Amino acid sequence: MVLLGTIFNTITVAVGSSLGLLSGRRINTKVQTKIVIVFGLFTLALSIGMIKDMNEPIDIFLALVFGALLGEYLQLHNRFERYASKFDSDGAENFGGALIKSIMLFCIGGMTLVGCMNEGIDGDYNLIMVKSIMDLISSFFLASALGRGVLFSALGIFVTQGSLTLGFHFIGIMIPQELTIDLTATGGILLLALGLDLVGIKKFKMLDLIPSLAILPLIHLVHNTLAQEMQLVITARKLKGQQLNLTFHILT
Repeated sequence: MVLLGTIFNTITVAVGSSLGLLSGRRINTKVQTKIVIVFGLFTLALSIGMIKDMNEPIDIFLALVFGALLGEYLQLHNRFERYASKFDSDGAENFGGALIKSIMLFCIGGMTLVGCMNEGIDGDYNLIMVKSIMDLISSFFLASALGRGVLFSALGIFVTQGSLTLGFHFIGIMIPQELTIDLTATGGILLLALGLDLVGIKKFKMLDLIPSLAILPLIHLVHNTLAQEMQLVITARKLKGQQLNLTFHILT
């Protein structure tokens, strides 16, 4: 059944975050802060493993640059926070900030991408199930520290992972492996930014970076097309040179 893994993942995050909200008052602020820092460090470790295998660094760099410019132009992060602030009397940081950070933590990563690909193409949801158990524990502690925005991230998981799974189900077999590797690496860089944010080193407008994931396939396509055209030109010149040499030998 397609989406079985996504549905299970959505339920685990909803259950984990609900339990975290119920127990949040029993966990003091100092412990909650430490929990967030631990998740930040773990996110940094995950990001390093995803980044190291990138295939075309220049494609990823350009995707990040143009993606960040597009996100800033569209004001994705600011608009979302203004909208999310309507759901929390204490402001956008509690609800909107928690929602953004938790969705990115749960949905951007190698396990998400590869897990959705496996489920969409082969019907293999084992990796998503493993991720779901991890998210169950993560959502418990995150909700106790960040608030009810983590609970609403369950809807984000369903939409994001559901869309990825269905996309891979219909067109996944046509996606080159090199592009999948670079998408994972790009997601790793976004997770790196998220990790730095969670540990309090540097604040990022995370949603402004998301368009990079959509732009990367276009840059990858243009890069490959230009590379093929250049290869054809080089091959044509070599053939022309060989023909000239052959003509010269015949004449002499």
